Amino acid sequence: MRRPLISILNSSTFGKHFADHMSTLEAFADIKHITVPADIDGDALAEYLKDADGIIASVTPKIPRATLEKCKNLVLLVRHGIGCDNVDLEAATELGIMVSRVKGIIEKEAVAEYAVSLLMAGSRKLVSGSRAVRNSDWSKRAGMIGMEIKGKTIGIIGLGNIGSRSSEILAKGFGANVVASDPYIAKERFAQFGAKEVSLDELIKTSSAILFHCPLTDETKRMLGKAQFDSMQKDAVLVNTCRGELVDEDALYAALQNGPLGVYATDVVEGEPIDGNHRLAKLENTIITPHLGGYSWESLHGMGQTCVDDAVSVFQNNGVAGELANPEVLQTKRRVWSSH
Repeated sequence: MRRPLISILNSSTFGKHFADHMSTLEAFADIKHITVPADIDGDALAEYLKDADGIIASVTPKIPRATLEKCKNLVLLVRHGIGCDNVDLEAATELGIMVSRVKGIIEKEAVAEYAVSLLMAGSRKLVSGSRAVRNSDWSKRAGMIGMEIKGKTIGIIGLGNIGSRSSEILAKGFGANVVASDPYIAKERFAQFGAKEVSLDELIKTSSAILFHCPLTDETKRMLGKAQFDSMQKDAVLVNTCRGELVDEDALYAALQNGPLGVYATDVVEGEPIDGNHRLAKLENTIITPHLGGYSWESLHGMGQTCVDDAVSVFQNNGVAGELANPEVLQTKRRVWSSH
């Protein structure tokens, strides 16, 4: 009888802080840690993963059809996070591979609080102020006048699990006038979270600050381009804790240089990871953090436990994973783990 091989792909945190997560897996599986470039191509990635029965995957690299087709033993791919936009779900479903992810509730507080933190940092010049002191230029404070949140119109794009929590914090905690756009949320739920439903166009035109809280899909990719930036309020703050690809980067860069966008406070960048030579990182009116939104102790524990629970269910109990990103796979001839 053989043990399943579980490959941990590009995750710098899984099993690092909570030893019981790793020891639980090691009790029944062989573990292989794999680190590859974020932009590795599918065929090259397959050479690292081709023998895996299970994969615990980070937000990078992309795992395309070319990789999945060569993973003949792969039964389960677990995303150590919420978004699965780096996995070819259509190919996984066709091949009978379950793709699971962390439930949104796990990262809800961490990401919502982080989004509001970025909003505060951007609206009150916290990073610029800190930088000025470190550069021995205290006098720059005269040019760092910020915006209060109370009474301001704050737009939220996406009022799902995390967006609704940000809305509650801003409306009930700060006294902001929250407006939101989300075609997939029942109308009565907007008021429940302290938000007023508006169209995306109205949200963009009327908001002093805008928070992204939507997934990256074909529908949302590059949803903010030149036309949208041109219609924004002067000196608006844009917060992104979702995916860099939600914005047209060329249009974003122009709006930051020439207006009307005042600050871009983001935890995500297209093509991440990036370094200080990236054009956005060189602008004074950007705040860029290295995808830290879900990095709270509470959230990381829940994320890791989800990965462990899914692996135990599939490889020890012949069950299915919890939160499937491709539930259609259950209606196909999905792969089942066998130790023989």
